[in-house]
This record gives sequence, structure tokens and C-alpha cells, in this order.
Amino acid sequence: MAYCPPKTPATGCLDVTIQESIILPNFNVQNSFNSFTVCGIKNYVTRTEVIDYQWSEDSLTDGGIGIIGFVDNKQSLTPGSFVNSDVKYIRITNLPDSDKFASIFCIKTNDESVTFKVDPGASLILSNDAFEVTSSVTASFDYMSEIKAMAGDSSDPNYTGSIQIEYVVASS
Repeated sequence: MAYCPPKTPATGCLDVTIQESIILPNFNVQNSFNSFTVCGIKNYVTRTEVIDYQWSEDSLTDGGIGIIGFVDNKQSLTPGSFVNSDVKYIRITNLPDSDKFASIFCIKTNDESVTFKVDPGASLILSNDAFEVTSSVTASFDYMSEIKAMAGDSSDPNYTGSIQIEYVVASS
């Protein structure tokens, strides 16, 4: 576990480890891992959701189900929303028993968005903190307005199933 320097009020530290392992055809084993710590955590929320195939023919980001909302301040909080500047870590996992990939849409307040494809058993990690690792890219959630999810995309119009995702949000 990570050491968190004493603070007033007390906060927690989240240890994250990402590990890959492969055995190649010539029986060479390759392992790699990266770990980092996110400190200053006061709130840790985890949820599991069933996400349907709902999508819009006009735009991918018009479809989907809102799973995480972002607001500018604590006075604007609603259920399922978080203050942009307080969010430090998000993990979204498409659980292994899902039969389709998840489309995850991160939508900014200026209507820009990015879409991530998350296969069954895979995770997407977003962070708003600087890590002490060899190579890292940090971003800000300050301009995020919403994260949506849907099962698959419109490339398979006959799909009418659902997937199960788990998401974690850690904030200060």
C-alpha cells in the first residue's frame, strides 16, 4: 500500500497496477507492469450497470446511456455526477461475460468527444493526476460534461443485446 503523508482532513491513496504477460510461440515469457498511486482521495464510488444496445442513427454520441456526469461545483451535484476538478481517477470495465464490446463516449462541454472501444474483460482508465512514472500523459476533467456507454455500435444493426460494465470514480 502507498504511504499518504498526513493531511488535514485525512485522505486516502489509491494504488493502481497494470500488468501484462504473454508466452510467445518460441516459449519466451514477456511480462511488464506499471503501477502508480493517486493520493488525495476522499470519495470512492463503484457501480455495475447493464447497458443496452441503444444508439442513434444520426450520431454515435447521441445514443448510449449516461453513466457519469460532471458539474462545475458542489452546489450543482445530482445523483451520478461529480465535480470536474475533484475527479482524480476513473476506471470503466466491460465485464468478461459481456458478448459485445462497449462504446464509451467522453463528451466535453464544447460538444467535442472521443470514443473508446472496450472489449469484454478489458478496462479503460482515465486520470486527472500527475504520476511519477516513466511515460505518462495527464489530462483534466475540467471540460468534461458526461461519459456515456452503449453495447456495440451501429455497425451491427441486428444486435439487440446488452453488456455489463463496472465503473469506479475516485475523487477528492
